[in-house]
Amino acid sequence: MKVQQRRRAAGRLDLDLQPTDLGAITSEVVGRFDDEAVAVATVSLDVPGRPVVGRWDPIRIDQIVTNVVGNALKYGGGKPVEVAVSARDGHARLVVRDHGIGIDREQQARLFHRFERLAGQNAPGGIGLGLWITRQFVEAMAGSIRVESELGEGATFVIELPIEPGKAA
Repeated sequence: MKVQQRRRAAGRLDLDLQPTDLGAITSEVVGRFDDEAVAVATVSLDVPGRPVVGRWDPIRIDQIVTNVVGNALKYGGGKPVEVAVSARDGHARLVVRDHGIGIDREQQARLFHRFERLAGQNAPGGIGLGLWITRQFVEAMAGSIRVESELGEGATFVIELPIEPGKAA
């Protein structure tokens, strides 16, 4: 236990890397949001017919998808949320798009920092850790996360994770 605490304090995460299907976990997470989504917005899911498998930590992948889909529902203003999984050029890609309030360009640079959250009168509350944690998990698995957004036009979060050479995509 003390070793894990020291690693966390030093900024290192313990990962349980194993063959993990991004599409299957994403489908499961979106299914858990069904009740909330029906009350808030519709969620569409586009997952390929074949597995998108990489060597990732399935618990961290679950939390990544949960955080990003949860934010899309939270900030999406009750409008549809689109979730898609794909694989190309040795990378798996998770794209989550909402059609809500959008993110000001100035805020985008800070969005993935600890305790940062959207400011403004229409922004829901929060403590600003979800996207920071998400970024930590994505980067620990050698991936990247970015946001594409215009104020009032919604937001698209794109997460890319490397697929191990020789693995099915």
